[in-house]
Amino acid sequence: MACAVNPGTVVENRRIRRRAPRARRRPWVVVNMAITADGKIATANRAVTRFTGARDQRHLLELRAGADAVMCGARTVEEGAVDMGPGGLRYRRLRLRRGLSEFNLRVIVSGAGTVDPRARVFRRRCSPVIVLTTRRASPARRRRLGRVADAVKVCGERRVDFGAAL
Repeated sequence: MACAVNPGTVVENRRIRRRAPRARRRPWVVVNMAITADGKIATANRAVTRFTGARDQRHLLELRAGADAVMCGARTVEEGAVDMGPGGLRYRRLRLRRGLSEFNLRVIVSGAGTVDPRARVFRRRCSPVIVLTTRRASPARRRRLGRVADAVKVCGERRVDFGAAL
């Protein structure tokens, strides 16, 4: 899962600290991924698998506590019990102490717009959900997602243009 962090933010030793603000055109992005000892980030059939422990989960939530937004791919959102929220009360309080809103923005990437509108992330209404998609997604799919997401943004023709999205 990727966490978009405020410009002027640095991650050091699992802690996020603010830097002096300076003009930037895009947010700073932190990528947090689980990886196996042999370098794999997914199974051969691309199934979503949890191979992390409690420490990794705490680290993920600590990163989210300093992020404006959390981004996931459509398959991760559909296959897991993922709501992309900030975690429990401890992490929401940490966000507030850091001067952020209690809940982070949630961003789903689905180039073809095939994310399931019944996914858990759409049922938990803690913060806005934005779907990033492309012109490959049919107007009908975009409308269907528009009924459950707060916004559906077309960012590219065939592939999501992350530069434009950010």
